[in-house]
Amino acid sequence: MSARRIALLAALVAGALATACQGAASVPEPEAPRATPLPTAYIGALAATPAASETLAAVDAAYEMTRTASMDIAEWPRTSTAPVAAVPRVPRVASASARMVDRGPATERRVALTFDAGADRGYAEQILDTLRDNDVRASFGMTGQWAEANPDLLRRMVAEGHHLINHTQTHDSFTGFSTGRAAKSSEARARELATTEQAVQRIAGATTKPYFRPPYGDIDTSVIEDVYAQGYDIVAMWTVDSQGWNGLSRSAIEARCLRMAVPGAVYVFHVGAVAQDGPALPGIIEGLRKQGYQMGTLDWLLHP
Repeated sequence: MSARRIALLAALVAGALATACQGAASVPEPEAPRATPLPTAYIGALAATPAASETLAAVDAAYEMTRTASMDIAEWPRTSTAPVAAVPRVPRVASASARMVDRGPATERRVALTFDAGADRGYAEQILDTLRDNDVRASFGMTGQWAEANPDLLRRMVAEGHHLINHTQTHDSFTGFSTGRAAKSSEARARELATTEQAVQRIAGATTKPYFRPPYGDIDTSVIEDVYAQGYDIVAMWTVDSQGWNGLSRSAIEARCLRMAVPGAVYVFHVGAVAQDGPALPGIIEGLRKQGYQMGTLDWLLHP
Protein backbone atom coordinates (compact mmCIF):
# COMPACT_ATOMS: atom_id res chain seq x y z
CA MET A 1 0.00 0.00 0.00
CA SER A 2 1.41 3.40 -1.01
CA ALA A 3 2.20 6.11 1.53
CA ARG A 4 -0.51 8.29 0.00
CA ARG A 5 -3.19 5.64 0.48
CA ILE A 6 -2.04 5.02 4.07
CA ALA A 7 -2.25 8.74 4.83
CA LEU A 8 -5.73 8.94 3.28
CA LEU A 9 -6.92 5.93 5.31
CA ALA A 10 -5.54 7.46 8.51
CA ALA A 11 -7.33 10.72 7.79
CA LEU A 12 -10.62 8.90 7.25
CA VAL A 13 -10.25 6.98 10.51
CA ALA A 14 -9.42 10.16 12.40
CA GLY A 15 -12.43 11.89 10.89
CA ALA A 16 -14.72 9.04 11.90
CA LEU A 17 -13.43 9.12 15.48
CA ALA A 18 -13.91 12.87 15.67
CA THR A 19 -17.48 12.57 14.44
CA ALA A 20 -18.25 9.86 17.02
CA CYS A 21 -16.89 12.04 19.80
CA GLN A 22 -19.02 14.97 18.75
CA GLY A 23 -22.23 12.99 18.97
CA ALA A 24 -24.91 14.45 16.75
CA ALA A 25 -22.63 17.16 15.30
CA SER A 26 -21.78 16.58 11.66
CA VAL A 27 -19.03 17.84 9.40
CA PRO A 28 -20.43 19.23 6.14
CA GLU A 29 -18.98 17.78 2.96
CA PRO A 30 -17.44 20.22 0.49
CA GLU A 31 -19.70 21.05 -2.44
CA ALA A 32 -18.67 19.32 -5.65
CA PRO A 33 -17.52 21.76 -8.32
CA ARG A 34 -19.96 22.34 -11.17
CA ALA A 35 -18.79 20.64 -14.34
CA THR A 36 -18.12 22.90 -17.31
CA PRO A 37 -19.32 21.58 -20.68
CA LEU A 38 -16.89 21.12 -23.53
CA PRO A 39 -16.41 24.12 -25.83
CA THR A 40 -18.79 22.59 -28.37
CA ALA A 41 -21.37 21.62 -25.76
CA TYR A 42 -24.58 23.57 -25.40
CA ILE A 43 -27.65 23.71 -23.23
CA GLY A 44 -28.32 20.16 -22.17
CA ALA A 45 -25.83 18.64 -24.58
CA LEU A 46 -24.23 15.43 -23.40
CA ALA A 47 -20.45 15.57 -23.28
CA ALA A 48 -20.10 12.23 -25.05
CA THR A 49 -22.23 9.60 -26.72
CA PRO A 50 -23.94 7.50 -24.00
CA ALA A 51 -22.18 4.23 -23.30
CA ALA A 52 -23.97 1.03 -24.31
CA SER A 53 -24.48 0.15 -20.65
CA GLU A 54 -26.53 3.29 -19.94
CA THR A 55 -30.24 2.67 -19.74
CA LEU A 56 -32.81 4.62 -21.71
CA ALA A 57 -34.33 5.78 -18.43
CA ALA A 58 -31.05 7.35 -17.36
CA VAL A 59 -30.74 9.19 -20.67
CA ASP A 60 -34.35 10.40 -20.39
CA ALA A 61 -33.75 11.62 -16.84
CA ALA A 62 -30.67 13.57 -17.90
CA TYR A 63 -32.58 15.11 -20.76
CA GLU A 64 -35.48 16.20 -18.56
CA MET A 65 -33.07 17.72 -16.04
CA THR A 66 -31.23 19.74 -18.67
CA ARG A 67 -34.47 20.82 -20.33
CA THR A 68 -35.59 22.30 -17.02
CA ALA A 69 -32.46 24.47 -16.90
CA SER A 70 -32.60 25.31 -20.60
CA MET A 71 -33.38 28.67 -22.09
CA ASP A 72 -34.55 27.06 -25.31
CA ILE A 73 -37.35 24.60 -24.58
CA ALA A 74 -38.41 22.65 -27.65
CA GLU A 75 -42.06 22.58 -26.57
CA TRP A 76 -42.50 26.38 -26.44
CA PRO A 77 -46.16 26.88 -27.45
CA ARG A 78 -46.89 27.94 -30.99
CA THR A 79 -48.61 31.27 -31.51
CA SER A 80 -49.94 30.24 -34.88
CA THR A 81 -51.82 27.11 -35.82
CA ALA A 82 -51.53 27.72 -39.55
CA PRO A 83 -50.23 24.68 -41.44
CA VAL A 84 -46.63 24.79 -42.56
CA ALA A 85 -46.22 24.85 -46.31
CA ALA A 86 -44.30 22.01 -47.92
CA VAL A 87 -40.64 22.80 -48.47
CA PRO A 88 -39.23 21.84 -51.84
CA ARG A 89 -36.11 19.70 -51.80
CA VAL A 90 -33.10 21.68 -52.97
CA PRO A 91 -30.67 19.63 -55.07
CA ARG A 92 -27.27 19.30 -53.44
CA VAL A 93 -24.00 20.03 -55.08
CA ALA A 94 -21.77 16.98 -54.80
CA SER A 95 -19.54 17.14 -51.71
CA ALA A 96 -20.82 20.62 -50.84
CA SER A 97 -21.44 21.57 -47.22
CA ALA A 98 -21.64 24.56 -44.93
CA ARG A 99 -18.61 25.94 -43.14
CA MET A 100 -18.58 25.47 -39.37
CA VAL A 101 -17.28 28.59 -37.60
CA ASP A 102 -16.50 28.94 -33.89
CA ARG A 103 -14.26 32.03 -34.06
CA GLY A 104 -13.20 34.82 -36.37
CA PRO A 105 -9.83 36.22 -37.46
CA ALA A 106 -7.42 36.76 -34.58
CA THR A 107 -5.55 39.60 -36.26
CA GLU A 108 -7.42 42.33 -34.34
CA ARG A 109 -8.99 42.67 -30.89
CA ARG A 110 -12.52 42.09 -32.16
CA VAL A 111 -15.18 39.74 -30.76
CA ALA A 112 -18.74 38.83 -31.69
CA LEU A 113 -21.64 38.90 -29.22
CA THR A 114 -24.41 36.41 -30.00
CA PHE A 115 -27.64 35.82 -28.06
CA ASP A 116 -29.95 32.86 -28.56
CA ALA A 117 -33.69 33.53 -28.30
CA GLY A 118 -35.66 30.34 -27.97
CA ALA A 119 -37.96 30.32 -24.95
CA ASP A 120 -39.24 33.24 -22.88
CA ARG A 121 -38.96 36.98 -23.43
CA GLY A 122 -36.67 37.14 -20.43
CA TYR A 123 -34.07 39.90 -20.48
CA ALA A 124 -34.39 40.62 -24.21
CA GLU A 125 -35.56 44.21 -23.76
CA GLN A 126 -32.83 44.92 -21.22
CA ILE A 127 -30.23 43.39 -23.53
CA LEU A 128 -31.41 45.54 -26.44
CA ASP A 129 -31.34 48.64 -24.21
CA THR A 130 -27.78 47.85 -23.11
CA LEU A 131 -26.62 47.28 -26.69
CA ARG A 132 -28.27 50.52 -27.82
CA ASP A 133 -26.82 52.57 -24.97
CA ASN A 134 -23.34 51.24 -25.72
CA ASP A 135 -23.65 51.50 -29.51
CA VAL A 136 -22.99 47.77 -29.99
CA ARG A 137 -24.57 45.50 -32.59
CA ALA A 138 -25.03 41.78 -31.90
CA SER A 139 -26.29 38.60 -33.54
CA PHE A 140 -29.44 36.86 -32.35
CA GLY A 141 -30.02 33.13 -32.84
CA MET A 142 -33.73 33.22 -33.61
CA THR A 143 -36.24 30.40 -33.36
CA GLY A 144 -39.42 30.80 -35.37
CA GLN A 145 -41.55 30.26 -32.29
CA TRP A 146 -39.77 33.04 -30.38
CA ALA A 147 -40.16 35.37 -33.36
CA GLU A 148 -43.89 34.67 -33.54
CA ALA A 149 -44.31 35.16 -29.79
CA ASN A 150 -42.28 38.40 -29.69
CA PRO A 151 -42.79 40.23 -33.00
CA ASP A 152 -42.17 43.65 -31.42
CA LEU A 153 -38.71 42.62 -30.20
CA LEU A 154 -37.82 41.00 -33.51
CA ARG A 155 -38.74 44.20 -35.34
CA ARG A 156 -36.71 46.22 -32.86
CA MET A 157 -33.67 43.99 -33.39
CA VAL A 158 -33.83 44.53 -37.12
CA ALA A 159 -34.54 48.27 -36.82
CA GLU A 160 -31.55 48.75 -34.51
CA GLY A 161 -29.14 47.01 -36.86
CA HIS A 162 -28.73 43.61 -35.23
CA HIS A 163 -28.00 40.44 -37.17
CA LEU A 164 -30.14 37.28 -37.24
CA ILE A 165 -29.17 33.59 -37.24
CA ASN A 166 -31.59 30.75 -37.98
CA HIS A 167 -31.93 28.72 -34.78
CA THR A 168 -34.73 26.48 -36.18
CA GLN A 169 -38.47 26.68 -35.55
CA THR A 170 -38.81 24.51 -32.42
CA HIS A 171 -35.25 24.21 -31.09
CA ASP A 172 -35.37 20.44 -31.45
CA SER A 173 -32.06 18.67 -32.06
CA PHE A 174 -31.41 17.86 -35.71
CA THR A 175 -29.28 14.85 -34.77
CA GLY A 176 -31.13 13.71 -31.65
CA PHE A 177 -27.83 13.60 -29.77
CA SER A 178 -28.90 15.81 -26.86
CA THR A 179 -32.54 14.76 -26.72
CA GLY A 180 -32.34 10.99 -27.11
CA ARG A 181 -34.73 11.18 -30.02
CA ALA A 182 -34.28 9.99 -33.58
CA ALA A 183 -32.41 12.28 -35.94
CA LYS A 184 -34.61 14.50 -38.06
CA SER A 185 -34.92 13.72 -41.75
CA SER A 186 -33.55 16.10 -44.36
CA GLU A 187 -37.11 17.14 -45.16
CA ALA A 188 -37.93 17.86 -41.50
CA ARG A 189 -34.75 19.91 -41.16
CA ALA A 190 -35.67 21.89 -44.25
CA ARG A 191 -39.13 22.65 -42.82
CA GLU A 192 -37.61 23.86 -39.53
CA LEU A 193 -35.32 26.25 -41.37
CA ALA A 194 -37.92 27.46 -43.85
CA THR A 195 -40.60 28.08 -41.22
CA THR A 196 -38.23 30.26 -39.19
CA GLU A 197 -37.05 32.15 -42.26
CA GLN A 198 -40.63 32.75 -43.36
CA ALA A 199 -41.57 34.08 -39.92
CA VAL A 200 -38.60 36.47 -39.85
CA GLN A 201 -39.38 37.75 -43.33
CA ARG A 202 -43.10 38.15 -42.62
CA ILE A 203 -42.67 39.88 -39.26
CA ALA A 204 -39.58 42.03 -39.82
CA GLY A 205 -38.76 41.93 -43.53
CA ALA A 206 -35.35 40.44 -42.72
CA THR A 207 -33.48 37.20 -43.39
CA THR A 208 -31.48 34.71 -41.35
CA LYS A 209 -29.45 33.48 -44.32
CA PRO A 210 -26.71 32.39 -44.61
CA TYR A 211 -26.20 31.74 -40.84
CA PHE A 212 -27.47 28.68 -38.95
CA ARG A 213 -26.99 27.84 -35.27
CA PRO A 214 -27.75 24.22 -34.35
CA PRO A 215 -29.93 23.64 -31.27
CA TYR A 216 -27.81 22.26 -28.41
CA GLY A 217 -24.78 22.59 -30.70
CA ASP A 218 -25.69 19.18 -32.15
CA ILE A 219 -24.00 18.83 -35.49
CA ASP A 220 -22.78 16.13 -37.84
CA THR A 221 -21.90 15.80 -41.52
CA SER A 222 -25.49 15.26 -42.62
CA VAL A 223 -26.66 18.43 -40.86
CA ILE A 224 -23.87 20.48 -42.44
CA GLU A 225 -24.90 19.18 -45.87
CA ASP A 226 -28.63 19.64 -45.28
CA VAL A 227 -28.45 23.24 -44.07
CA TYR A 228 -26.15 24.13 -46.96
CA ALA A 229 -28.74 22.74 -49.36
CA GLN A 230 -31.25 25.21 -47.89
CA GLY A 231 -29.01 28.24 -48.37
CA TYR A 232 -27.12 28.28 -45.05
CA ASP A 233 -23.40 28.52 -45.74
CA ILE A 234 -22.20 29.08 -42.18
CA VAL A 235 -22.86 26.95 -39.09
CA ALA A 236 -22.46 29.43 -36.23
CA MET A 237 -20.79 27.83 -33.22
CA TRP A 238 -18.90 29.73 -30.50
CA THR A 239 -15.62 30.20 -28.65
CA VAL A 240 -16.90 31.31 -25.23
CA ASP A 241 -20.08 30.04 -23.58
CA SER A 242 -21.13 32.42 -20.81
CA GLN A 243 -22.48 29.47 -18.79
CA GLY A 244 -25.34 31.69 -17.63
CA TRP A 245 -27.73 28.85 -18.41
CA ASN A 246 -25.73 26.71 -15.99
CA GLY A 247 -26.62 28.83 -12.97
CA LEU A 248 -23.64 31.18 -12.84
CA SER A 249 -24.23 34.45 -11.03
CA ARG A 250 -23.98 37.81 -12.74
CA SER A 251 -20.49 38.44 -11.34
CA ALA A 252 -19.32 34.94 -12.27
CA ILE A 253 -20.55 35.40 -15.85
CA GLU A 254 -18.72 38.72 -16.11
CA ALA A 255 -15.49 37.27 -14.72
CA ARG A 256 -15.66 34.22 -17.00
CA CYS A 257 -16.33 36.21 -20.16
CA LEU A 258 -13.58 38.73 -19.47
CA ARG A 259 -11.08 36.04 -18.48
CA MET A 260 -11.71 34.05 -21.65
CA ALA A 261 -11.55 36.99 -24.05
CA VAL A 262 -9.29 36.40 -27.05
CA PRO A 263 -9.10 38.10 -30.45
CA GLY A 264 -11.70 36.63 -32.77
CA ALA A 265 -13.83 35.08 -30.02
CA VAL A 266 -17.52 34.37 -30.58
CA TYR A 267 -19.57 34.67 -27.37
CA VAL A 268 -22.85 32.83 -26.86
CA PHE A 269 -25.41 34.22 -24.41
CA HIS A 270 -29.16 33.73 -23.92
CA VAL A 271 -32.02 36.17 -23.57
CA GLY A 272 -34.12 33.91 -21.30
CA ALA A 273 -34.87 34.79 -17.69
CA VAL A 274 -33.19 31.67 -16.31
CA ALA A 275 -29.74 33.05 -17.20
CA GLN A 276 -28.18 36.20 -15.76
CA ASP A 277 -26.59 37.04 -19.12
CA GLY A 278 -28.73 40.17 -19.54
CA PRO A 279 -27.80 41.70 -16.18
CA ALA A 280 -24.14 40.76 -16.75
CA LEU A 281 -23.93 42.37 -20.19
CA PRO A 282 -23.10 45.98 -19.13
CA GLY A 283 -20.09 44.81 -17.11
CA ILE A 284 -18.93 42.55 -19.93
CA ILE A 285 -19.07 45.36 -22.48
CA GLU A 286 -17.24 47.73 -20.15
CA GLY A 287 -14.60 45.13 -19.31
CA LEU A 288 -13.99 44.14 -22.93
CA ARG A 289 -13.55 47.76 -23.91
CA LYS A 290 -11.03 48.25 -21.11
CA GLN A 291 -9.10 45.32 -22.61
CA GLY A 292 -9.12 47.07 -25.97
CA TYR A 293 -11.78 44.97 -27.69
CA GLN A 294 -14.33 46.05 -30.25
CA MET A 295 -17.65 44.16 -30.27
CA GLY A 296 -20.11 43.46 -33.04
CA THR A 297 -22.15 40.90 -34.93
CA LEU A 298 -20.85 37.56 -36.13
CA ASP A 299 -21.15 38.76 -39.72
CA TRP A 300 -19.06 41.84 -38.84
CA LEU A 301 -16.43 39.69 -37.15
CA LEU A 302 -16.08 37.34 -40.12
CA HIS A 303 -16.01 40.11 -42.69
CA PRO A 304 -13.75 42.88 -41.33
